[in-house]
Amino acid sequence: MSLDPDDEFKRADAVTSRDERWRVFGNRSLKQHHTLISEYSLHGGVSSTVAQHYENARNTWLYAFFSYRLLQVALMQLHVAGEVAIKERAKREGIDLKSKSANTLEKLLRIALEQRWLLDAHFEVTSERERREAEHLEMLRFMGVEHEPFVGPQHEQDYSKGLVNAFRHIRNSLAHGEVLLRMV
Repeated sequence: MSLDPDDEFKRADAVTSRDERWRVFGNRSLKQHHTLISEYSLHGGVSSTVAQHYENARNTWLYAFFSYRLLQVALMQLHVAGEVAIKERAKREGIDLKSKSANTLEKLLRIALEQRWLLDAHFEVTSERERREAEHLEMLRFMGVEHEPFVGPQHEQDYSKGLVNAFRHIRNSLAHGEVLLRMV
């Protein structure tokens, strides 16, 4: 067996030492790492089951400060939280998930899109998209470009659909044992 020494079981006196692979993100302290993670939270309306899966993910991310590869465990737990959230929402809305095919992640995500539970407007990252696009078009017009061929009307779920595809790909990779976090 030829594991990277940083991935081997830690000695007791090294358990609380920062995994040096975090150096690629700068000289972040444990307190800074904790502060970053604490900025991500769920709204108060989620169930305790979803909240528990999410908190498992955040705590694993926190402890990844000491063992970088725990990030993969945190990612998988985060995907579990998302999947549970969709199942609970479907149940609450009276959508039958009893058939085996309805319980696949792909089907669950399709339901979430079809039911419009995932809209770009719900994501902070897309909140300023219209304003930024308008500024971009104004700048192009100022430069004499009358029509921007690469910018068109955005569908209300463009970002959400991309997120769903990434969610499926990452979750399937994690579930099938692919190593996603490689360090040089």
